Amino acid sequence: MGAILANVVTTEIVILLVCFFFLLIVGAQYQSVLALLFVMALVFPVAFYHHSWSLWLGFDFIVESLPKYDPSKKYNQ
Repeated sequence: MGAILANVVTTEIVILLVCFFFLLIVGAQYQSVLALLFVMALVFPVAFYHHSWSLWLGFDFIVESLPKYDPSKKYNQ
């Protein structure tokens, strides 16, 4: 669930940045920017999925980490 959330949030941020860049700095037509953003909204999440998954796994590892090995505990008792 976290990887999907990271993917959605990143996609929305990228789309907003591209929209502001093309409308405010480049001065492109609104209709052409909407077409570009529509294509980005379809392609970017698919292309970024594996990266968002690895970011989520890294975040999960930092937060929870792995349990420490204790040689005094035996699992076959």
